[in-house]
Amino acid sequence: MAEAGKYNAYASTPPAYPPYSSPNYSSRKWARSPSSSTFHEDFSPSLVGPHSGGQPNKQFIEPLIREYEPSFHRPPSFHRPTRIPERLAIFLYNWWLCILSIVTSILGLAAIVILLAFVDNRTLPKLPFSITVNTYISFFATIAKATMLFAVAESLSQLKWLWFRQPRMLDEIQTFDDASRGPMGAAKLIIQTSAFHLATLGSLITILSLVMDPFAQQILSYPERIIQVGTASVTKAQAYDEQVDLSTLDSGLLDGPDWGMKAAVFNGIFSWQTVQDVRPVCDTGNCTFPLFDSLAICSKCKNVTNDVVNNTPQPTLNAMRGVQNLSYTLPGGAHINFSALFQEGNLAVGPSTISTTVLPANLSKEELELQDPLLMLAVLQFPNVQEQAAQGNYWSSLPVTQECALYFCVNTYNISVLNNVVNTTAISSWTSDTGTPTVGGALQLNGMEGTEDAVLQRPSTAEGGNDTYTIPAGTLATLKSWLNQTLQGTYNTSFSVFNGTAWPNDAMQALDGTTDWGKLMSTIATAMTSYIRSPDEIASENVINGISQKVETYIHVKWSWLGLPVGLLGLSIVFLVATMMKNERRRAMAWKSSSLALLFHGLEGVGKGEAGEGLGQMQELAKRTRVVLTRGDDGEWKLINTG
Repeated sequence: MAEAGKYNAYASTPPAYPPYSSPNYSSRKWARSPSSSTFHEDFSPSLVGPHSGGQPNKQFIEPLIREYEPSFHRPPSFHRPTRIPERLAIFLYNWWLCILSIVTSILGLAAIVILLAFVDNRTLPKLPFSITVNTYISFFATIAKATMLFAVAESLSQLKWLWFRQPRMLDEIQTFDDASRGPMGAAKLIIQTSAFHLATLGSLITILSLVMDPFAQQILSYPERIIQVGTASVTKAQAYDEQVDLSTLDSGLLDGPDWGMKAAVFNGIFSWQTVQDVRPVCDTGNCTFPLFDSLAICSKCKNVTNDVVNNTPQPTLNAMRGVQNLSYTLPGGAHINFSALFQEGNLAVGPSTISTTVLPANLSKEELELQDPLLMLAVLQFPNVQEQAAQGNYWSSLPVTQECALYFCVNTYNISVLNNVVNTTAISSWTSDTGTPTVGGALQLNGMEGTEDAVLQRPSTAEGGNDTYTIPAGTLATLKSWLNQTLQGTYNTSFSVFNGTAWPNDAMQALDGTTDWGKLMSTIATAMTSYIRSPDEIASENVINGISQKVETYIHVKWSWLGLPVGLLGLSIVFLVATMMKNERRRAMAWKSSSLALLFHGLEGVGKGEAGEGLGQMQELAKRTRVVLTRGDDGEWKLINTG
């Protein structure tokens, strides 16, 4: 009581700073010492119970947690500040590292966002030290995650001390410590605490942070796109002119078209697998062109075998000698005649594989629906002639017959180049209603009189403008006559000893065995068209300009994958702020994860021998021990065993 009297000599109004403003501390006396910078604190005798022997009565002791400040920072007489600047200074002293960690995490994510905004939809940039964008993102994401989890771990550790304001089982200290160290401990804390406890939020953040790195790596993708880098060109034909004067065709030697056209036709016959359309000029290997029309050669074939009529009656065995004539009638009334040589009733020489015959142009309208084409050809094939002759079916069997035509047309082309592969598609085609004009007789006096230019005028039913396409009469006559001679002939085979030499037509040999005549004639037409459209034959005004493109890899940012890291950072900020507010509201000491707190304010009320030395023994005892953080009899904060 003497001590109490001495302190009462400095009686003054207690500060309003809680918890000293609470009812239990209403009689606490404060006095300013002679030094203006020092304050003295006294615990009133009202805290001493009647049977306490001068010690503080536990029933009046409030489980209080105040700010922890190391003793070497605390003056002998400690005054809890009441002014806002002083309180703010202490608050920042207690939490500055957590706040700095969150700010660093924010800066890390901000750096990622700035970097992503810079590289989005751009080609792969050349960054310093040749480090990839993904590496920078991984670096900043690691910084953001590590600093964020530091603040979360410190907040969880601080909630541990608030948790023990109420009597709790001692082993729950270990549960909180484990939760602050990693996802496994965090999951354990969620199971053992209430779902609505603030520590649950921190545990969820710790667990979800496991996927921050994978989410960060998913932000970037590297698709390809095509960009324009220049121009490209491809040719079209408005006319086909070999500069042939009609007067030169009336007399003299008929040379036919120039060697380029001849080579194109033979290329279509002999190397039909390798024929290509006109190749555009495309330096990058990726180009596009607008749709355009061009003069071209088209083809059409039809199988008319079932409509062929055999006009030759089968002769008697005695009559089957020498040369025999074979006659067939094709659809439209065209007659085809062949000769076969028989010796003693056996076929010696005859059409064994193929025979082609130029038909009158006016027959094409009926079967092929073409008016006067450039070339009208009947193709008769005689498969298995030797077997049929041996079986006596030579006269009754019908040849496989095709009617094919080549004609001038105008195609609408869609051309593109992708990865150096040219794709040429004729999306539409039309030809003149009047067809190709009739050509007069070459090498005859005045035989070419009446031969006219071929003019292709767009039919009224075809879409497009009023462009006209011309083939001068001399060029038309030369090409038509040469095709008639070149693609007409018979490939005979000898079945017995035959005196004399037979040289079959080269084209007939090349066509031997052909079964897909539609494909073959289409290839010949493509080869002829490529020559007509070849750059050497085309004036500059007939060049179509396109767009030269290249494929580039660029960075595409998938912003949605940034949602989880940003969301976790936002929750971490909320969690830290909520922990600090709860701590300040309860005037708790900011011990956080400090091990010194347990060393200086260790457990009382549990015998050392009870715990034993084994970790398992200590864990079992902790599960049975309930403690609370409060002031001990000596006035120091301790974890007190409550039984």
